[in-house]
Parts: sequence; structure tokens; C-alpha cells
Amino acid sequence: MEIPVLSRSAENAEIKHSDIIRSAESLFLQQGFGATSMDRIAEEAKVTKQTVYRYFPSKEALFAAVMQHVRGRKSEPHAFSSAPLIDELISYGGYLLALHLKPKALGVYRLMLIEGAQENLSQTFMEAGPQRVMQPLIEFLEQRCPALDDPQFHAQMFAT
Repeated sequence: MEIPVLSRSAENAEIKHSDIIRSAESLFLQQGFGATSMDRIAEEAKVTKQTVYRYFPSKEALFAAVMQHVRGRKSEPHAFSSAPLIDELISYGGYLLALHLKPKALGVYRLMLIEGAQENLSQTFMEAGPQRVMQPLIEFLEQRCPALDDPQFHAQMFAT
């Protein structure tokens, strides 16, 4: 199998993209979302502000990318099996703990507690983090517990 080779410009674009995300992550976790400007992110990433906006149309979009990076780009969703319900829920609980107890994830949760309402980040946070992680549980509950009136509510209660 042949490994695709990126062109020099595609490789540079990928490096810039990663540098911007890493810089934003560091600044958001150190200073908070509100106190971190796009100018400061650009400076930290050693790119222009225009370059930051070329990759991310808003600070909220950049925050969502940071959340995905913290969660792990290649992190697999939890895979449910046909084991007994209680065993599946215990396994999913372990999966959640492993995700949530990473130091950077704890930093993001702390940031959300402090600034989530002020900066209106709650929706971005939910879409980029908890909602994506809970979707497999919601689908599992729909299949294995059809009598539940609101699987999404029960998944949220389980995960919080």
C-alpha cells in the first residue's frame, strides 16, 4: 500500500492549522476564552490574524476545534456490544471517566464553569464535546431500552 505524500503547501497548511489549535488551546486554558484574543493566538502561533481567520471563521469555531483536539482527534466512540445492559453501562462509564479525567479536559471543564454562560460557549461546548460523546449512548438506549420515553434525557442524566 502506497502512503500518500502531501505537497509542500499542504504540509505547511497542516502545520499552521495545528500550530493555531495548539496555541489557542494553551491560551484558552491559561487565560480563559474571554481574555484570549485572536491577535494573541496569531502571535503565539507565529501566523497573521488573517491566517487564523482563514482556518477558523470565529473564535467559537476555533474553540470547537480545540475541544476536538483535547478529546482526541482519532478517539473512537464507545463501542457497545450485546453484553448485559448493566455491563454495557459500566463499560461506558469507564470510557467517560477516561475521557473526562485527562488534565486538558479538566481544564476545559473549569473554563466552562467560569466562562460558559458569560461567553455563550455552552452550545459550542455541547456540540463539540458532550453531545458527540453521548450520541452512541443515546442510540444504545433507543435500541436496548425501547420503553424509555426520552433516551437523550436518560443519557444526559447518566453522563452527568
